[in-house]
Order: sequence, then structure tokens, then C-alpha cells
Amino acid sequence: MVKLKNVTLYLWAIFVAGCTSVSEVSTQAHPANKKATSPAELNWQELSLPADINFEFNEKSQVLLDNNSTGPVASFVIPADRGPVDMVLTSHVGKELTLYEPNVLVTNSKGRVLYHIKSNEFKYIPARLLDGDRVQKQFTIVPQIGADQVNVLIYTTSDDLKGSTTVINPAKAFAIGTGKQPPMIPDLTAVHSEYGQLNLTITAVSQTNLNPIRPAIDYVPEIEAKSAYYLNSIENSVEQGDIDHAMTLVSEAEKLGIPSARATFINAVQSRNEHK
Repeated sequence: MVKLKNVTLYLWAIFVAGCTSVSEVSTQAHPANKKATSPAELNWQELSLPADINFEFNEKSQVLLDNNSTGPVASFVIPADRGPVDMVLTSHVGKELTLYEPNVLVTNSKGRVLYHIKSNEFKYIPARLLDGDRVQKQFTIVPQIGADQVNVLIYTTSDDLKGSTTVINPAKAFAIGTGKQPPMIPDLTAVHSEYGQLNLTITAVSQTNLNPIRPAIDYVPEIEAKSAYYLNSIENSVEQGDIDHAMTLVSEAEKLGIPSARATFINAVQSRNEHK
């Protein structure tokens, strides 16, 4: 077993169900001064919904080195038994003009990939009032039917670390914000780094109307995500012996143009029969 490097992720969880409470959580990786080579070796932090957390990547953070990740990572487990959840991940530009360029990998409890959100899908948002420069992505996760939880891994890649993000010059931003002609001066460059400050908010879709300050969601799962959702749900229904529901899912999937739904159903039934 590969040991992990010590990690201290400072999290501030804000629960908005009626009142606001802040809890600071310090997580420790398994013993000492080594790096993980697979997600299974990471220290996974369980979150409750709704959640609004800040966390920091620094020299003490847990590190994952595999085919995707090359540096500090955050790994969370979130409930999936309430249906779809809305998520917003924000990475802030640091005072030294550095930026952690995030990617998000969402898997089920068996490690099957449900969503893969790459760094180029994050949108740069210039500083405004008390909010500094940042990149942000808003998205919705639709868990498998019958799933209790999903795993959320936030990481950066070697290609990300080679890049940079253009940041609007503060003088320009101030002029634009006050309705003046922006000066003809060059913008700044934020170098991508393995360290940074991030924020993650998670809200169950059924709770969205109870949280008016929540940003609107601009991400809807494309056909690949819908395909993964239906295929996973068909397999899960068959595993639980709910064949009628699995057949209903097959019918819905085929109407959406997912051609492998019926084959997935047949394979799942055969596999279940073989293991009886």
C-alpha cells in the first residue's frame, strides 16, 4: 500500500437550512510523507447537503499522481439519495497571480465514471466589488437510481500546470465597473499552480428554491452523461432484482437515442443469472 503525504484541507461548511452554521474541518491523510497513486488511497471527506466549503491546496495537501492528476487533490463523498444535486466549483486567483486550474471527476461507489468536467470548461470571471478574479463552473449531477453517494475528485493535470489565464488589469476592471473608458494597458497573466484557494457549493435540486442566493445552473448533462445515467441505472435495477423498472429505463433510454440500453439490460440479466 502506498502511503499518503499529510494533508490539511481547511473547510468551512455553511448549512443554510433555516440558519447558518460554520464548521472548520481538518482532515489527515494516512500515515506519512508519500503520494497516492490511485483514488482509493486518498482521504475522502464526507459532506452533508447543502454545503458551502472553502479549501486550500498547499505543500501539506494530499497528492495524487496517476494518469490524470499531478498534484494536490480534494476528494469528497456526497449523498446521492435525494436525486440530482447542483454544484458550483470556484478557483480563485491568488495575490501572487497564481491559479489552481481544476478538473472534476465524479464516480459512483464502484469507481465508475459518471461525469468528467475538464479545466477548459471553467469560465474566467473578472473581479467585481469584494469578489476577486476567479474561474468557475456550475453543473448538475444526476446520480444513479438507488445510489446512496457519489465521489467527487478535484485535481489538476500536467498540461494545466503548463498554462496560464489572462486576468483583466485592475485599472481596466475599475474603469469598466464605473462606466468609464478602460485605459489602453496590458492585462495580467495568472500562472497555473498546484496550489490555490477554492470554493465548492452543493445543493440538492429540491432545495434550490429555498436558497435564493444560489446561482442559476448553466450545465445540463449532454447525451454522454444521460447515457451513463441510464446504463448505470439499468444495471443497478437488474442487480436489485427490479426487472420491471429496468425494462422501463430501457424504453426511456431508447427514446432518447441511447442504442446500447437493451444490450446493457441483457448483459446485466445474464450476469445476474450467472452469479445466482
